[in-house]
Amino acid sequence: MEYFLGNLRELMSSFWVKFTGSLLFAGLVHHAVMFSAFSALVLLDLVSRWMAIASDMLAAEGKHGFSLAEAAEAVPRARRLGLISSRVMKERGTSKLLVYCLCVGAAAAADGLLVSAGQEAVLVSVTVGYLAVTEALSVTENLSDAGVPGMRELLRLLRKRL
Repeated sequence: MEYFLGNLRELMSSFWVKFTGSLLFAGLVHHAVMFSAFSALVLLDLVSRWMAIASDMLAAEGKHGFSLAEAAEAVPRARRLGLISSRVMKERGTSKLLVYCLCVGAAAAADGLLVSAGQEAVLVSVTVGYLAVTEALSVTENLSDAGVPGMRELLRLLRKRL
């Protein structure tokens, strides 16, 4: 019992610091999840772009009817040939994430102003939705460029709906 009470006293020491830190962390978790989701979308865009470039390389070599796995396997060779530059892709991905953060941050600031003026906050939702849709479309375009069956039709349907 003394062990339990000792641990409880330790837990309660600096309670307000721990409590405030927990609240701050809980408030930031949502933003971290959103950032992670955007990072995943950008990574998917990057990988699908690499596969599209590798597919173009395979087609230029006269190979046709190759699978997505074969295109993925060709990515290292496309890098060695200089068709894919990690530095350029990394800079584009990083700058894209930075732009996304700036856009969402600006929308959040504007939403704060709207709420303080008694209006509904909608800009973050619209901004995040738009950025997510354009990134998903880019992945679909890249897969279409890589020759994945059905992607051209999916793109047509998506563009018609959006």
